[in-house]
Amino acid sequence: MTPRSLKIFEKKKGIYISPENIIAISWTILIFLIYYLKYSFEFYFDGWETVILIFWLIYIVGLLISTFFRYQRAIGKYNGKLIFQQDQIQLNNQVYNISEIAKLDFIHAYDIRGMFVNYLIEFAPHLSNGLDNELVLILKNGEKIKCNFLQTESERLKHFKEVLTHYHKKGIIDWLQLLNLLDIQDYNKIQEFKKEITLHKPYIKNG
Repeated sequence: MTPRSLKIFEKKKGIYISPENIIAISWTILIFLIYYLKYSFEFYFDGWETVILIFWLIYIVGLLISTFFRYQRAIGKYNGKLIFQQDQIQLNNQVYNISEIAKLDFIHAYDIRGMFVNYLIEFAPHLSNGLDNELVLILKNGEKIKCNFLQTESERLKHFKEVLTHYHKKGIIDWLQLLNLLDIQDYNKIQEFKKEITLHKPYIKNG
């Protein structure tokens, strides 16, 4: 069985505002300040307020358009690999044998880099960074280990059929989650897959 791997990503906690949005916010505050001074205190800016307003509008429109072609920022750092092997799962430098794992629970597993994530007109990028995927590895001793991981079109759980099916047979991935991970939704394909798994069950000799 060929090991399969995905990159682990550690998200940075806290509120993050992108540089381009900081510029937009600062520029907006400046516009309000200029027009407040102009109409409340009769400050005279010799027409520069109009020029600044035009450039602000151009920047805002350009920023909104650019969000449809920009990827979400990766706020955090990559930290090793999540490696799926026949008899063990490795998270960076930590190795867990299948025998000590109670369950693999993929809380989020459908975020793919480049996927369009929001159709609303807003200042956030619309192309996913593929990092909003989360695995919870539950050990038999009750310990829970969580990690976020990257998925791309070429490296994603959907393509890990052999190893994920193996984990299902070992009892650490339930049937419905396996179907979801492999994106098997059609009834006929589900029945075919069920027969495939049954036919390939290992023979156990009695006695």
